[in-house]
Amino acid sequence: MIYTKKMAFIGLGVLCFMTVAQAQVAEQKPVALSTPQDSLSYALGVDIARSLKSSNFDIDLNVLSKALTAAYQGKDVLFNEELVATVIQRNIRMMMEKRGAELRKPGEEFLAALKSKPTIKATPEGVLYEVLVEGTGSQPKATDEIKVHYAGYLINGEKFDSSYDRGEPINLHLDQVIEGWKIAVPLMKVGSKYKLYVPYNLAYGERETGTIPAFSALIFEIELLDIIQPHEV
Repeated sequence: MIYTKKMAFIGLGVLCFMTVAQAQVAEQKPVALSTPQDSLSYALGVDIARSLKSSNFDIDLNVLSKALTAAYQGKDVLFNEELVATVIQRNIRMMMEKRGAELRKPGEEFLAALKSKPTIKATPEGVLYEVLVEGTGSQPKATDEIKVHYAGYLINGEKFDSSYDRGEPINLHLDQVIEGWKIAVPLMKVGSKYKLYVPYNLAYGERETGTIPAFSALIFEIELLDIIQPHEV
């Protein structure tokens, strides 16, 4: 759980960070390190400060220092344990949502611009596709095994995978591929070549996968070569 791991780490060095926070609030006065305890406290303080800064929390050092002092000295604090957890979890969630929105934006804008092009078609689920070559063979079912050639690209044109580059097509079970393929490939006939534009939620979602960043809209060129056999489920 995000909160548990983060709080365990912060709790380990929270008292050490108080030295850094108080020093910054007090006009950056020099810190005298005359004992091993001083050195350890300072080192842990720097480590915790860097951790908090890298987490991108919007922190008021003056308020933080007061809370640290009160909690360490056993005085009454404004938040109980449940409220502490709630506030931190809420801010972590807000930060993640903001980051997700920022990462989704390029793909969303890219797909939105494509929709106005006359050669682009769309499925009800949101996959955009372009027919490069229309085949005349059979159409695969959602559980079929198929043979394809394909290439995958990020929206900036960077290629992340290609059976063409490997020099041979690949056999795939349609019920084991990303959702965008499950939706669009059954629209193809054997002999077809389509270009798919897949939103992040129908590709690899919110997770980073190999060289594919999280929240990435993806582009695929797919050539349906054959339907091997139905995939038994």
